[in-house]
Amino acid sequence: MDKSRWIMHQDWDDLYFIHWPVPVDELRPHVPEELDIDEFDGSAWIAVVPFRMRNIRFRGLPRLPFGTDLLELNVRTYVSYKGEPGVYFITLDSDHPLGVFLARTAFGLPYVHASMRMDNRDSITQFSSRRTHKGYPPAHFHAEFQTISEPMQARPGSLLYWLTERYALWMVQGKRVYKGPIIHNNWKLQKAEATVTTNHLLDFLPAEHFQRRPITYFSRSVQTRIFPYVRKS
Repeated sequence: MDKSRWIMHQDWDDLYFIHWPVPVDELRPHVPEELDIDEFDGSAWIAVVPFRMRNIRFRGLPRLPFGTDLLELNVRTYVSYKGEPGVYFITLDSDHPLGVFLARTAFGLPYVHASMRMDNRDSITQFSSRRTHKGYPPAHFHAEFQTISEPMQARPGSLLYWLTERYALWMVQGKRVYKGPIIHNNWKLQKAEATVTTNHLLDFLPAEHFQRRPITYFSRSVQTRIFPYVRKS
């Protein structure tokens, strides 16, 4: 891949990875059949990821006039296509109306409107979201997080590395499969504790899977570059 051909820059700040293991057969109906669901130690994994997106800019264009900061809350899982690993987004909620419109129309991603708030105080963060997108069922989310370790990098071969060091998103339209490459430095992560009091984002899976405490990690910031989709089938 020619790393000079990026089309968009984004900063991802105050990001939390919240992960649970789930059975593959229960996740399978929610992932296109063209994609293989990845497993680690016999389980598929699903994540809720809240964060701030800042400094959005398209290559070669001036700073966007309609605001370049937003909150996002995505639901993602881990897939491969012909052996190439990546991320598959089930939903992406955001509080930026124009950003949602552009992401849906220009990139074909399942972004939806939501009212959101993130409050940071020392090592504690509160995040809340209420979906408002017309035609979608309501979905509320509220959680409090506290970081409990110093920053580190995931060790290759570990579950944490497998979950986070992925540099492509996969999308299926009709029977066509597209890869969206992304580059950034390796994550610097801090272990965190999450108290999730409301989570309707994952109501499409049995609630019993989310009664356990999730595996949660925090990243202060990472700078990313987004590349054009590549058709793979």
